[in-house]
Amino acid sequence: MQKNYLFLAILCLIANASAFAQVDVKIGPFGPLFGTLNLRSEFALADNIGLEATLGGSWNKINFSEGSDLKNTTLRAGVNGRYYFNPSEIGLDKFYGGLFTRYSSGKATGTSDSTSAEYSTNRFAAGFLFGFKTFARNERLHFDFNLGFGRAFVYNIKALNNADPVNLSDIPFLNFDLPMTVAIGYRF
Repeated sequence: MQKNYLFLAILCLIANASAFAQVDVKIGPFGPLFGTLNLRSEFALADNIGLEATLGGSWNKINFSEGSDLKNTTLRAGVNGRYYFNPSEIGLDKFYGGLFTRYSSGKATGTSDSTSAEYSTNRFAAGFLFGFKTFARNERLHFDFNLGFGRAFVYNIKALNNADPVNLSDIPFLNFDLPMTVAIGYRF
């Protein structure tokens, strides 16, 4: 069911792309080194206002020394609104500030020598971000850097298959969300 919603969202973004004067498509070049991949597309709503949609996922596996493993697979989606403070004549560049939202849903599996446990995860976070986008001389290739601070309003970990429940209320810093983006993109 989630795959159908994701496909519908991508289809709507592609269908509406021609309605915008400029569309920036971006990817994080360092993400695959850490088991994650995020694709981003930013649409110009005005000369200094952009709306960015993000789709991505992660696939992480951690091997512990005691013979236990943790495998995590997550699907992510988000929307960022950006206000560019003093863009140049090419538009949507230089310093910006804005708001972000991020939703992730996934599955985690922990295994050890004798046991196995599965968990489903859901997380929704929102907050502020600040960044800088600069263009190469061809005014197409660009680099985008940002850092944000927010809070997770929903963070659920549900135990599956009779696994031990997880209580995150004792770890308050898990409710903080600190997004950081380094992206390379191209303007169409």
